[in-house]
Amino acid sequence: MPILTEKIRSFLKKPQNTVEIIVDILCLAASYGLLFLMPQKANILFWAVFALAAFLFCIGFFRMGFMLDSIKSKKAIVVSGSLLVLCGIILNSAGIIAIRKTEGSERSVAAAILLLIEAIVMYSITSSHIESPRSQWIMSLVFRVAAVLLIIGAVVYMITDTFSGAAIAAGVLLLIEGIVFWAIGSGNNPFNSAASPIHAVPGMKKTVRELCDALGHTETQLGFPWLGKIRTIKDDTIIYGPSEEGVFVYGYYHFGRFYVTFSKNIALLDADEADAHRITEIPDSKGICLGEESLPEAYACMMTRYLENGNLIWSTKLKKKKKNQ
Repeated sequence: MPILTEKIRSFLKKPQNTVEIIVDILCLAASYGLLFLMPQKANILFWAVFALAAFLFCIGFFRMGFMLDSIKSKKAIVVSGSLLVLCGIILNSAGIIAIRKTEGSERSVAAAILLLIEAIVMYSITSSHIESPRSQWIMSLVFRVAAVLLIIGAVVYMITDTFSGAAIAAGVLLLIEGIVFWAIGSGNNPFNSAASPIHAVPGMKKTVRELCDALGHTETQLGFPWLGKIRTIKDDTIIYGPSEEGVFVYGYYHFGRFYVTFSKNIALLDADEADAHRITEIPDSKGICLGEESLPEAYACMMTRYLENGNLIWSTKLKKKKKNQ
């Protein structure tokens, strides 16, 4: 918490930043205030106010989010994420309560839909800031459990309230949220484009040390492998890199299955070990260097080939994804 507070204070020391943050807060306040000014019946003014409220939320929320994106401290990320989740729960609850109190009026349903969308944005952004594989797995489980509970709760609520108009409106919103939660838990998070892709290596039975020894003489884009520790993983991992830009690839076991991923968070490594293994990226024979997002797939493919036929060759050729017909 002190780190987050200090970050905000240093940000606000600049006069232009103080003005911007005040404007952003006013935009957020205005977006919620406009919901009380929406007409009871849907008409042109109704949808104009609705659109303006959504627009002001986007300006205020996402501009403020840029400040939080620069925070790297684990504790500060947890605090900011917890606040976002709390705000999301409050928005969700406010929308459902409004529907209940007004017996499903057009204004309350529209407001609840907008609040639902905003809450999902907050949940998704919180999930996207999770980097470690174990934390990603836990977050995925939490979203899926929440999805099941929301869907069951929606069905029970509609049945116990004898499918009244308000119960159907609130139930449908809860069902939609449950479906979205399930999708986020399955990895379909629109705000998670920067998260590390994780690739499994089926059939891996070797220990991490055995794998590191076997691949020890095969040069790759990030040089040769080394055995090390990732701060978020209890057991040893096989690590390639880091590059001069701080990108490294690592493989690890989780619940008996072997995975390969990458990270740019150099704090996950021991500082001395990271400096000792830092390397300039090495292109292949054709001068090709893969982008960081493609590296986990390339390393996973190399390990898979090794398991299948003992072939110890680094390749930048990736499998072409089949297009949906």
